Amino acid sequence: MKHAASHIRRLGCVLALGSTLSVAANAAEPLVAGVTRATDLRLTPSAWRDAGETTPIVVSARDATYIKVHLGQFDLPRGVTLEVSSPDGSEVHRYSSQARDAHTVDAALDEDGRSRFGAMSIHGDTAILRLTGTAQEPWDGHRGVQVAHYDEGMPLDQVARAAAASPAEGAPVGTRAICGASDLQPVACLAGNDRQAYNAARPVARLLIGGRSLCTAWRVGRDNRLFTNNHCFNSAAGVASTEVWFNHEAAQCGSGVRAAVTKVSGATLLKTDAALDYSLFTVNQFTNIARFGHLGLDVGTARPGQEIFVPQHPGGRLKELSVTSDTQGGGRCTLISTTANSGRDASYSCDTEGGSSGSPVIGRGNNRVVALHHLSWGNCTNSGARIELIWPQVKQYFNNVVP
Repeated sequence: MKHAASHIRRLGCVLALGSTLSVAANAAEPLVAGVTRATDLRLTPSAWRDAGETTPIVVSARDATYIKVHLGQFDLPRGVTLEVSSPDGSEVHRYSSQARDAHTVDAALDEDGRSRFGAMSIHGDTAILRLTGTAQEPWDGHRGVQVAHYDEGMPLDQVARAAAASPAEGAPVGTRAICGASDLQPVACLAGNDRQAYNAARPVARLLIGGRSLCTAWRVGRDNRLFTNNHCFNSAAGVASTEVWFNHEAAQCGSGVRAAVTKVSGATLLKTDAALDYSLFTVNQFTNIARFGHLGLDVGTARPGQEIFVPQHPGGRLKELSVTSDTQGGGRCTLISTTANSGRDASYSCDTEGGSSGSPVIGRGNNRVVALHHLSWGNCTNSGARIELIWPQVKQYFNNVVP
């Protein structure tokens, strides 16, 4: 950030800033895009007014791309709701004793999902917290809300510098590579001239993991199933700490305006494997994302020369597509090999960046996923774990029927 610490305006509440927790990135980790800050913000019975509303807390971090608050205490009487919102009210998450919108559980912050949990993130540099409603039971002294931590998203230029860090020559130490000049394009810019790639990108989502790290994921099959990389998360705790953002893309080609985003939270880790670098998982609020469609799997026809494309969230940006490669004369991307990385991977020169980990590599011939992007080699070639090797390990979660 451009400042030493975030600015929090606290009206009528106690404030105490604490230490900063950050995550160091390396080749086996997702892209770091945020920091976690400790604090102590409270909404208590003494703050409750006869009008049935407290003075809000405003959490603001200069140039932040998102704010995500973590509750160290949540205990409200019936009838009272905590609202976490953007300043313009376009994004609102509500939490009460009777009902809660989507939320995450971060074991690293000692959250239990009941009285301690993470509210869903707010896009931009400011989040507003307020209590609304009318208490329908006594608000005893032990009740209230405490904000113990919050995450702030780093400015995209800082994320881009991390995403562009060069891998060592000749070794699979990176999770991305730009081959020649970048051929990545916003998905909206392909709506007219490459409808196949545009439509296939809809089931692709951005992951916000633990409030600080980014990867890509995608829906596979009609049911509640999603793929990402094992190095993005590989435990039940990792899934529980994750937000899944669908439709995080430009509303129009050439526009920096973001389309309406649907956010859900990670639910269950079904299967994961380090060697093939995949994690298969489910989400909460699945009905909210059903409209974005799903992708199918190619479990045996991948071959060198096959045309492909890769929808992804490179560098934490709005969704983009890699469909051509200037290293292949500006033509469509193709598979270079299906025996890379000791035979586990398919390789290609489609561009990717940090944050693209977990993206689907989709064959044009049948519009099915042939590989799960996960690393790059020092000679520029990108690489994805072959779906035909992943499938035998996960087929039980699809009733043994290829989606």
